[in-house]
Parts: sequence; structure tokens; C-alpha cells
Amino acid sequence: MFDKLGQLKDLWKLKGQMEEMKKRLDAMVIKAQGPKHWVEITMNGSMEVKEVVVSAQAKQATEAELGEEIKAAFNKAIRDTQMMAAQAMGSNFGIPNA
Repeated sequence: MFDKLGQLKDLWKLKGQMEEMKKRLDAMVIKAQGPKHWVEITMNGSMEVKEVVVSAQAKQATEAELGEEIKAAFNKAIRDTQMMAAQAMGSNFGIPNA
């Protein structure tokens, strides 16, 4: 009986830690650009896109070039956000960074 209460207490503690981590991730910001710097994507640590900026220079691009630029910027933002989140979670839960 008391063992179950201890497990429940541990679950509430873990829930609180996860809520705190979510707040930290939401507050973190990553900005990533495509290789030609025509597109900049701003993303938070929860991988929500907050802003997309397309430069005036992108008007010179073909549809295919602009698509590649957007894809590259978005993929970089995701990779950077995943890395940042992993580091934050590792430090929060005592997991060493690789």
C-alpha cells in the first residue's frame, strides 16, 4: 500500500519536472537560415515555428530554388532544436551530453 503511494508521489514529481521542461523549451529560440540566406525560420524548443522571414532577394529565385531554400532552413531549424532540447533535457535529468 505504502509502496503505491510512494510511486504516486514519484509520478507527481516527474510530472512537475516535465511541465517545467516544457516551459523551458517553449522559452528557447532557434533561428536557422537556408544556404543562400533567402529564408530565416524561428522555432522554439518545442519545435513550433514562430516566424518565417523571406528576404527580398528571394524574388530572384525560381520556385524550385525557393523550395530548396525553405526545406534547408526548416531542416536546419529542426536539427538545431532537437540538439538544444536534448542538451536541456540531459542537464535537467542528469544525463551527460554525448
